[in-house]
Amino acid sequence: MLSKIRKNMRAFSIPLWIVAASFVGTIFLVWGRGSVGGPSANEVATVNGKPIDLVEFNKEYNRIINEIRAQFGDNYGKLFKDKEIKIATLQRLIIRELLLQEAERLGIKVSDWAVAERIKSIPSFQKNGKFSEELYYEYLKANRLTPKVFEEEVRKDLLVEKLLTVIENSPSITEFELQNLYRKTFGKREFKYKIFKFSDFKVNVSRKEVEDFYNKNKDQFKERVGEKYMVVKISKEKKDAKELAKKIYSLAKEGSIKELSKLNPIELKDKELLEKFKNKTYGFWSDNKFYYVLFKDKGKTIVKPLKEVYKEIELIIKEQKASLLARKEAEKWLKEKKKLPLKTPPLNKDDFFKNFKPLDLGSIENLFDAPKGKRILLALTDGFGVFEPVSDLEVDKVEKEKMDELRKLIYNVKVESNYQNLVNLLRQKATIKINEKLFK
Repeated sequence: MLSKIRKNMRAFSIPLWIVAASFVGTIFLVWGRGSVGGPSANEVATVNGKPIDLVEFNKEYNRIINEIRAQFGDNYGKLFKDKEIKIATLQRLIIRELLLQEAERLGIKVSDWAVAERIKSIPSFQKNGKFSEELYYEYLKANRLTPKVFEEEVRKDLLVEKLLTVIENSPSITEFELQNLYRKTFGKREFKYKIFKFSDFKVNVSRKEVEDFYNKNKDQFKERVGEKYMVVKISKEKKDAKELAKKIYSLAKEGSIKELSKLNPIELKDKELLEKFKNKTYGFWSDNKFYYVLFKDKGKTIVKPLKEVYKEIELIIKEQKASLLARKEAEKWLKEKKKLPLKTPPLNKDDFFKNFKPLDLGSIENLFDAPKGKRILLALTDGFGVFEPVSDLEVDKVEKEKMDELRKLIYNVKVESNYQNLVNLLRQKATIKINEKLFK
């Protein structure tokens, strides 16, 4: 868990941070007190008066870009806006600075020996399993760092790690917590029940109903037709052929299909090239005689005729009608407290899901937590069901392996909670000023 928290501090899960950072309209209102103005032009923010400079920001920004590129490839720009990535970078650096300041406040120290040992252990500085000064200084030179600056960064990392170790060692777990969670997770109950399947209710659908549904939901039956790849050929013998190819490529990149269609494109038939460009909307290649600019003509969108979708609509309406009847009958049994004819053997949550397939997994939790005698209506994959617990939640036997896993789970949740609570507290107490010009 410590390694997970360290990773969260040093290398947050990128998609989650980008989503969080997308709320840029409120970011400057939630990051502590006094979070407007203050930093100089070379600073992105100050945290309790300590600056986060532009050089540090750019290094972290590039690190995040590399992480995103490793996860999503070179087209990551289609998924994440640059402004969102910048906000994520800022959040990461602010949290790191908050944790550093807290470690210093608590008097946590890191010795020169510990710094040296950490540097010696870095794999990229090792040769044949031993620390190499040559590799170390090559790295410093390549990154324009002095030994003092790099060692200070390592010291800061170790300071934060020591603070996180304190957080990791703080949670305690009681036997009551373990026993209670074990019973809720693996316990079994018996239920009386009655199932109302859609298939038990016979319904008719008129042509007018089908036509009305079709006319009100035409968007549901749209399809794209005529999609194909087109190619514009530019002879290299033509004057300014290269510049013309660049111009046409720009049109393809912009998706200007109307303009491209005026250039007498031909449909691409080559199977090998079609396979090469199948996930792209434009492309470029050349041979000895021609430049080729490829673009995807998305064709046009049409609404399928009624006769093609008649049976599909008829089935949809039948299911809707049957669903309403099944629910109405189930609610009647629930309200009138009619006798439930069937009874299950003792089931745990997994068994219950396999047997009845409720649509909402949360409904299983509610049912297993309900007192004996309370009836609950559940929506199932193929109908509705009325269920009533008739026994307490009990455990046949306690399995050591499962108990150990739950102990780890509780511990991890508490460590994560302590970490988040600490960050939130530090953030609320801090005076954080942000250079908003850099994030517009």
